[in-house]
Amino acid sequence: MRSLRTYLLVAGALLAASCGGAIPIGSAPTADPLAGQYIVNGGGGALDNVKALTDAFKTQHPTITWQGLADIGSDAGVNLAVSGETDLGYISRDLKDPEKGKVESLAIGASGTAVAVAASNPVKSLTKDQVAKIFTGAITDWKDVGGTPGKIRVLIRESGAATRSAFEAYFFDGKKLPYAPNSVEVTTITETVKAINSFKESIGMVTMNASTFSDNTIAFTTVDGVTASRDNLNTGKYQVRRPLYFVYNADPTKVKPAIKAFIDFVKGPEGQKILAGL
Repeated sequence: MRSLRTYLLVAGALLAASCGGAIPIGSAPTADPLAGQYIVNGGGGALDNVKALTDAFKTQHPTITWQGLADIGSDAGVNLAVSGETDLGYISRDLKDPEKGKVESLAIGASGTAVAVAASNPVKSLTKDQVAKIFTGAITDWKDVGGTPGKIRVLIRESGAATRSAFEAYFFDGKKLPYAPNSVEVTTITETVKAINSFKESIGMVTMNASTFSDNTIAFTTVDGVTASRDNLNTGKYQVRRPLYFVYNADPTKVKPAIKAFIDFVKGPEGQKILAGL
């Protein structure tokens, strides 16, 4: 009797399966049409916002892999988005006139340029005028701004860097003033921080991001009494700031479906909520 009952149960299960009443064992879930590897690169000032958004989108689409996410500069972010070598670029400045029409842009917040010194430097407060005079070579000794006597070593970012453009727009009032004769040009945030650590008498312009905010080997000076903090940056109280954007090819046929979906995500309520919390 038990064998007959077992036979009937098995037969019933098979019949139900053949009629669509059960999911066949081992069947694969539906593949995500957005799955794949996508390259995202650009200016380091936007990295915090970019990573927050790409990480959130990946939680919804785990089969997406984001490659790059490095500081290669805003100019490169635009140029590679135009050429197709990068699927999505990001910049920490407004588009230049020659770039307009070649890429579309999507605002993703703001970043800032801080004036950084070694954490051991007693000078933690400067005025806008003092900063301008230090970087142009009118002030060359720390004692002239209340510090320990010693020659000031000036570090500047390369021409065209968004960090430098924001610095000049504020401290030089947009004028093309000459930098101090002894100034040293560096090309990345990391190089600037390393140089400040190597030469404690240095002062440099650095992007305000997660890396520099958390680095206790350097300190951001106040400017006219305003602290270079994330809150002051977001509210606009700290004025050495610049806009952040995603950039992608202006030809919609050259934008991959996953990138289009990600852009819609950023524009939507979830993406905007993430940006509001940064």
